[in-house]
Parts: sequence; structure tokens; C-alpha cells
Amino acid sequence: MVTYLCEKPSQARDIAKVLGVSEKKNGYLISSDRSTCVTWCFGHLMEMAPPEKYGSQYQSWSIDNLPIIPNKWQILVKKNSAKQYQIIEKCIKKSSLVIIATDADREGEVIAREVLESIGYRKKIQRLWLSALDKESIKKALDNILPGSATEKYYQAGLARSKADWLIGMNLTRLFTCLARKSGHSKVFSVGRVQTPTLKLVVDREREIKNFTSHPFYELSVQCKNEEDEEIIFKWIPFSDLIKSNLDAFDNEKRCIHPGLVEQVARMLQEESFFIVTASQKTRKHKKPVLPLSLSDLQQIASARYGIDVQESLDIAQTLYEKWKLTTYPRTDCNYLPESQLTEAEDIISSLAEVDPECINWTKKVNTKQKSSAWNDSKVSAHHAIVPTRHITPITKLSQNEQKIYQLIRAHYLAQFFPDYLYDETEVICD
Repeated sequence: MVTYLCEKPSQARDIAKVLGVSEKKNGYLISSDRSTCVTWCFGHLMEMAPPEKYGSQYQSWSIDNLPIIPNKWQILVKKNSAKQYQIIEKCIKKSSLVIIATDADREGEVIAREVLESIGYRKKIQRLWLSALDKESIKKALDNILPGSATEKYYQAGLARSKADWLIGMNLTRLFTCLARKSGHSKVFSVGRVQTPTLKLVVDREREIKNFTSHPFYELSVQCKNEEDEEIIFKWIPFSDLIKSNLDAFDNEKRCIHPGLVEQVARMLQEESFFIVTASQKTRKHKKPVLPLSLSDLQQIASARYGIDVQESLDIAQTLYEKWKLTTYPRTDCNYLPESQLTEAEDIISSLAEVDPECINWTKKVNTKQKSSAWNDSKVSAHHAIVPTRHITPITKLSQNEQKIYQLIRAHYLAQFFPDYLYDETEVICD
């Protein structure tokens, strides 16, 4: 029997549907001929054992027992996951091949392999590497299943991360809590490999804001008209000689902090009826299309433009991926796309117009033969940027905020098929 091990039930249902596996059982799906099984975890079924599992001496918190460094690491089944773990175990033990079908990233690899390690599975492993859950993407991934060895490095990286988290978190939390108790504190002082440096960044920035002392500075602009009676506004740029001879009147950013000097220059200008152009330069500028979105970019833009907070943006992106199948895997820090996916562009753009007819005016103008800088294999990490899929779900089924997030993802994808933005920038300097 072949068993597909997924990360969550919704993912398992999507894969099973494409495989034609439809018979529902408690905790798994199976084909009519019993040759294919699709089962799932609920995220992490396993967890690192707490310190007390390594010896009774660690039941109480004491500086004398630190550091705690396990000789042999223990990974336990979570109490609330025991039932599903047993179901997976029964499926795995009947299998001659396990295909890992969890999320295509480090944590997805850990979720599957830590279960297989715990069960003691030693037979053949393959990897289904999916970045989208629409039908076409699943079919393509099934046609290109990877050997298990190709992604085992992600498991090793995930183990290293979890062990580092444990060593720092367990030891330093106990250390600082014990030290704090000596000073009369009763609370636990939580220390983490990631959380503590992050907290320091927040605290440092908050202190900078609280200790910031503002001071006024002054700018001067002049409203003029040229020979064609067009209005032009010039900004005063103090010459370096003026700054050097009046150092007290300027700050480190060469901004004037002395109102008397600005007023003096203003009076001088009012005595003149014209400016003399001393330099003029026109430059043709190119602005490349914006790159497709990473998760952090999506969250920043959604917050600035629509007031959608970080967590809601992630939740919506996850819904667009899992429920609606309209976009690819959202938890990515990458803005680039595999060059091989350029061949899918026409089909994806055609689908965009069916999802949202109002998008047709844009899809008609694209040039799919154009290759932007986003298509770059060397810059694609475990996941590529978030982009639309070929799946068709009418946009009217989405909530208002889901539509906004989807349209952001769509716009950044379509931008790859439009030419550079060209404009002339002219700098004029006058005396």
C-alpha cells in the first residue's frame, strides 16, 4: 500500500480527490482497491520532551542543575494528538511506500518525518512538493514526485532549529527565573532564541521614540512663472560655503535651524524679479515592474492601503490558498518565481479573467512573452512568491477583505507582463 501523509485534513481531501481516493474512514481516506491511503496530521503531532523527562533532578528549577543538555533527544506524541497518531501508525505499518505530502517547507518536512521516525518506518520515502492546492498544480506535482533524499535536508534543518530553541529556551528561562526569584520576583521570566532578540529590538526602538528630542528646521520655496506662464516651485538649497560659514545655523542633515537666516534670504529674493538658470539636466528614468509578493510584503501593503492587520492578512492568504485554491502557498519570504512557471502564464491569466470579469481590460494588455526579473531560479528559496493559480472561483464568493488581498496578489503578478514605467526627470538649478 502507498500512504500519502499530509499536514492537515483539507490538504488531504484535495490530494485524495485528484488521486481518486474517496472512501472515508476515521482519520484517513482509502481507495476502493485498498492500494492507496491518504491520511493527515493536525500540524505538529509531536513535541520535544520537557526537561523533567530527562531526569527527576530537573523536576525543580535550580541553577545548580544547569545547563540541561540531553545526550539522546526525546520527542513525544502530544496528548491531544494521540488518537490521530495511532491512526497514522496503522496506515504506515501497512505501507511499502510513504509519500510525504505536507507543506513544502522546513516545518512541513519536520511534521511528517518526526512521525515516521517515532513509528520506526524504514521503507521507501518519496516527496510530493506542492506550492498550490488547485487541481492542475496537484496533478503536475504528482507527475514530478521527488525522492525522499531530495528534501531530507529540510528535516535536518528543522531539527537543528527546534533543538536550538529548546536549549536556549529551557536553560535560559530557568536561569533568569531563578536569578529573579533571588531578587524577590515570583513570575517566570521567559527567554527564547527568537522572542528575546525581537523583544530587544522593540524595546530599543520604544526608548529611541521616548528619548527623541525634536527641533524645528526651516525650508524656503519660491513660486515662479516661466516664459510660458507655467507655475514652477523652486526649493532653496544652501551652498556649502554658506553652511561652512554659519555652522550653528544648520543641523547634521544640512537643514537650516536658524529662522533669521531664512528670513534674510527671503528678503534678498524679494528684491529680485527673475532667476537665472545655471544648470538643467533631463534624464530618462526606467522603473521596473514591482516584484510578486512575499508574505511580509503582502502584509505591509494590506496594512498601509486597507488597514488589514498582519494576522488577518495571513489568515486571508491561507484561506485563498486552502479553501478557494486561488493563490499559491502564502508562508514565503521570496519575491521570485521559477523560470519553468513562465510557461503557465497564459493559462493563469486566462483564469484571472474568468475569476473576475472586471480584470479583462488588464489581461488583454499583457505580453506573456515578456520575461521580467521576477523569473529567476537562483533567487527562489523553499517557496516562490505568492501568485494566482489556474483555479476558477468567482470573486463574488470572496469576502470584501479576501477580494482586496487577492487583487493585490493578482496585480503584482500581472505587473510582470507589462513594460517598464518610463518617465523624464528634469533637474533645474537657478541663481
